[in-house]
Amino acid sequence: MRNINSMLRDTSVNQVVRSAQVNMDGFQSTPKLSHETSMLVNRLFSELQAIFPAWRNTFPTEEALNHAKRSWVKGFLDADIRTLEQIRFGVKHARLSVSPYWPALGAFIEWCKPTAEDFGLPCREDAYAEAIANLGCYITANWSHAAVQEAVRNTTTYVLKNKSEHVSRAEFYRNYSVLVKRVMSGESLQFDVPKAIAEKPDYSPVPREVELNYLSNMKKMVGLL
Repeated sequence: MRNINSMLRDTSVNQVVRSAQVNMDGFQSTPKLSHETSMLVNRLFSELQAIFPAWRNTFPTEEALNHAKRSWVKGFLDADIRTLEQIRFGVKHARLSVSPYWPALGAFIEWCKPTAEDFGLPCREDAYAEAIANLGCYITANWSHAAVQEAVRNTTTYVLKNKSEHVSRAEFYRNYSVLVKRVMSGESLQFDVPKAIAEKPDYSPVPREVELNYLSNMKKMVGLL
């Protein structure tokens, strides 16, 4: 039988999603999946059964297994997991799991969401550490990825050098997150990340007349007038 990768390559994304949407509308206890959707889900579950040898602890009967397949399709649609590339990411992360037990649907859905590392970028913690280490040689440094250098440029070396770690880290993380998303979507990194909108103070200034009256009363109380 074909493995999950060949199955995913040969299956039309739109066809699977469209057929799943049709069959999951008005989802009830025993919805019937289309042939294309069933093929994909069967191959996915077959792959996961090989990865998680204790899967029978979760699905002791064929009925339980079939019900889970239908539930997972609905879960994918609800979580907007609609591309085969997303499922590939899920399987990839599943192979890295050290647990022999079947993952919860929510856990697998999170695995389907690509991370910076999936695109060859460092995680945000490592990117921040790299930024701090290269502040003295920003131009000549051998950056692990252009997105890290661009995040430094958008954050500015001044902020990274002079602001508290809490402030500089938060601003760097925000800028890096925007740039990582651009890498994932194939967009250019030559981009100025919009600055965060500063929060307006939730108080109003005290009118000058009120302030003077208050000071006058305070002076009278201490005998200065």
